[in-house]
Amino acid sequence: MKETELLQKAREFLRKNREAIVADIGALVDIPSVQGSPAPGAPFGEGPRRALDRALEIAARMGFEPHEHEGCMGWFDLPGEREAHIATIAHLDVVPAGEGWTFDPFRMERRGDWLIGRGTDDDKGPLVYCMYLAKFFRESGIKLRYTLRTLMGCNEETGMGDVGPYLAAQSQPLFCLSSDALFPVCNGEKGLFQGEFVSPKLEGNVVDIRAGESSNMIPERAVCLVRSRGRLPSGREGIETAAEDGLLRITAHGVGAHSAMPERGKNAIGLLVDFLLAEGLTDEGERPFFELLHRLHLSPYGQGLGVDCKDDALGALTCVCGVIRMRDGVIRQNINIRYPAAVTGPGLAERLEAAAGAAGSAFSLIDYSEPFFIPEEDPVIRLLLDAHREVTGSAAPAYAWGGGTYARCFRRAVSFGPGLAGEEIKPDFVGDCHGPDEGTSLPTLDESFLVYALAILRMQGLEPEELGG
Repeated sequence: MKETELLQKAREFLRKNREAIVADIGALVDIPSVQGSPAPGAPFGEGPRRALDRALEIAARMGFEPHEHEGCMGWFDLPGEREAHIATIAHLDVVPAGEGWTFDPFRMERRGDWLIGRGTDDDKGPLVYCMYLAKFFRESGIKLRYTLRTLMGCNEETGMGDVGPYLAAQSQPLFCLSSDALFPVCNGEKGLFQGEFVSPKLEGNVVDIRAGESSNMIPERAVCLVRSRGRLPSGREGIETAAEDGLLRITAHGVGAHSAMPERGKNAIGLLVDFLLAEGLTDEGERPFFELLHRLHLSPYGQGLGVDCKDDALGALTCVCGVIRMRDGVIRQNINIRYPAAVTGPGLAERLEAAAGAAGSAFSLIDYSEPFFIPEEDPVIRLLLDAHREVTGSAAPAYAWGGGTYARCFRRAVSFGPGLAGEEIKPDFVGDCHGPDEGTSLPTLDESFLVYALAILRMQGLEPEELGG
């Protein structure tokens, strides 16, 4: 089939299946698939399990034979001439709703061409389009050289613990396309690093402090209870104070965003910490830890802790904090770093341990994964760029970023798709992924479908060694 004919058939297919596609996205968005307590057959909790079951039902309804591995990963195949496969992958799990929504986060709303709800953009909308891509190729009658496998993960947002068990039982794809990023193609991802600063037991003025739901979300609200000492501090932009049972409740209001893009947000924890220090609301025993938090929040690029660095391929390190909690007098501040190859995970841990020790506190490493980068001269990267340019007319180059996607979990993979489309002009009622009122547009998803169709067709013409590196 000629490529022009393929694209025309793909457009007709989208028109024919429009309402079914929207309904299937809604059916998945309406399931709050946030990670929960593990249970038999549901290693990541009830929500992801329910979403996986629904996705497998959709695949079966399409006429495919669905499979799953121990509640971690679902998939189905469109057989090709060879068993060796090219894969697409997207995820069914989502981050918590958080605050600030004007819509119900787990009941998809359609306004014209816009779909709003947690997961419409990241990553249930793109996932459903990948499922329908396999249906399109089957109905078009195109004979594929390589099997096309559609993978549906359940733990991308909180550790990607689904891929390891899956790959222990199934073979690696020749190449895998993760839909969880912005076109034209993301050929490199910064390393991911998580840890937490832990205070000594504090018995001073601060009674409680809390903010955030997830490491990879910049919190837009932070709350603290302190002993009032008979005075009400002066006001400040973004800060509310109120007397409460002999204590002072302080609420900071920031701007939520994805941790990989801190320039889009304003961390409410940093606003709260600065207010406490400026108003003298911490005593001498607490102050060293709060000054450490101040340095941590001083810049989203790590300057305050001396971990700032960058390289030509992956850019600058980012350093943000998603969750803070106080329990039994001990404060734990989560830290989320996206780092280039200019530093290593163990190197970061060593510097942060030193910073914590100087403040009389401790640092605990949670996990890390090193960065990866595939040069733009790679034959698959060139093919993907050309497919995107053919459909959109854009000559944008490949890029690297700080997001962490499934691409880092496979031997040969990149992020390639419409998710996190922050550069798109959105109406006021549509927010970004990981923030309130997350949304995406049907034209954006339709365009991605055409790009994917052309890319998958062209990948059939590459030799296994070109696909597999």
